[in-house]
Amino acid sequence: MATRAEVAKLAGVSASTVSYALSGDRSIKEETRKRVLKAVAQLNYRPNFAAGALAGGKSKTLALLAPSGEFGIALIALEYINGASAAARDRGYHLVIWPSQESELEEIHTFAQSGMISGVILMEIKLKDERVSFLKKAKVPFAMIGRTEKPGKDSFVDRDFIGATQLGIDYLDSLGHKKIAFLTTERALGVDTRFSSALLEAASKKKMAAMKIQVANEASSGRDAFIKLHEYCPDVTAVVSLNDIATLGFISGANEYGIKIPKELSVIALDTPENHIEMSWPPMTTVNLPAFEMGAAASNILINQLEQKESEHNQVLITGELKVRSTTAIARQ
Repeated sequence: MATRAEVAKLAGVSASTVSYALSGDRSIKEETRKRVLKAVAQLNYRPNFAAGALAGGKSKTLALLAPSGEFGIALIALEYINGASAAARDRGYHLVIWPSQESELEEIHTFAQSGMISGVILMEIKLKDERVSFLKKAKVPFAMIGRTEKPGKDSFVDRDFIGATQLGIDYLDSLGHKKIAFLTTERALGVDTRFSSALLEAASKKKMAAMKIQVANEASSGRDAFIKLHEYCPDVTAVVSLNDIATLGFISGANEYGIKIPKELSVIALDTPENHIEMSWPPMTTVNLPAFEMGAAASNILINQLEQKESEHNQVLITGELKVRSTTAIARQ
């Protein structure tokens, strides 16, 4: 394996210049940087970031605490992770994925104290999240994808639930839908509570009857939800889904029972990333979830905090955009 000294020799620079070119800690000439990167590629050099952290006391590694459920990391979570990783890489940092069970938090603290990691990104935030309290007490810098019930001055990027649901409800209202149902879960996560509250309020303002159907975020649960709706609430003309995988199961159930979407039943999803739309047929109307951008924003917020760069935007809300496709139409009479 090539060493930093060998890269420096080939590029005709000092070993410290190689470090600066790779980390971005200091400004160097563009010509010099390109020469270093060329030498790195020729020698297939892989810097030892752990050793660099121990030597300099300053890590360039972020830990992303991503809870994995019974079925592993959800597809939607991967979009957040990809965005966070890409933004970290652009800023000269590396991102490691870390399970966030309570037993792992002490390890996070130990690694932060030793300089092996510099900060933490939290996902799947609960309204009252013990991880946040722990990291504050341990004085470990962090940013959240999501937010607690009372985030105060804590750094976060989150969905603008009121704005996203308003876009969806306004659109359904313009199509004449007055009896709707919505699919949601009852996890102890802020996303579920905030989305449900925002949707009920928006529907009430439009004088819509909104029925709640509880699902697990699994395709089979979405299919079961369709069967329940079909049997007991045939007068519902539109469904709003707050769960991406359950939505796919719901549409599959409609196809199975011969219910034509959108002629007989409209479906709009509020939490489906753009690149997951092709998994649905017909293509879903969405208020798209910009998960990649949200993950990237979380990395940038945390890195700005670590580098002590002044920023007024350490708390960011992102709405998404209404994307009309093939699962919504004028309400049937």
